[in-house]
Amino acid sequence: MPNQMLRWVWDTEAGEESPKFKNNRQAQDIIGLILRHYQHVNGLLNDRAYEPRLMEREHEGRTVTIIDEWCMGYYIGIAADMAAWTPLLVSQPKLFSTILLYGTTDGWETLKMRSLSDAEHEVAADSLADCAQQIHAYWLAQRRQGLNRGDAPAIMSSREPIRNPGKVGRNEPCPCGSGKKFKHCHGGPGDDGPSTGKQWLH
Repeated sequence: MPNQMLRWVWDTEAGEESPKFKNNRQAQDIIGLILRHYQHVNGLLNDRAYEPRLMEREHEGRTVTIIDEWCMGYYIGIAADMAAWTPLLVSQPKLFSTILLYGTTDGWETLKMRSLSDAEHEVAADSLADCAQQIHAYWLAQRRQGLNRGDAPAIMSSREPIRNPGKVGRNEPCPCGSGKKFKHCHGGPGDDGPSTGKQWLH
């Protein structure tokens, strides 16, 4: 859910620190941009049109794709709820081979020993989009099965639009998905009052 994701946006190291916004309007604008991007990526995954945004660098006259940063970010998402991810990690390890190789400390040690060729590295980079789409498809299927059983949805439905937080009333549910009223969540202490920082972290 977005409320689980946002704390890692605020604090990429430990998911504990929370930001201090100047006022509610600034908080709403920033959270709105993040959630719009969240929904955009979700839509691309649903349409099987997702491609990871990867940087490149020049090395000894060659263009090399940088994939460790993307893999590290993806692994942060996995580590945030390892219990939920473990069944898929165990049953379909190939989907995670590149992510774990480039996104974890153990993987980096393995890379040092293996010394992949440029061609092998590019094959790994090219595999990320398909892996992300297959993983997303797994979670969609899990959610549908849960809904068929009558479970409450654990993640945002694939086509549910995210409203602009700037238009949310203080007594309406917070758009981050926490289930709390906006005024008790990302709405802060008052319309223009200073933030203590703590109310932005669930």
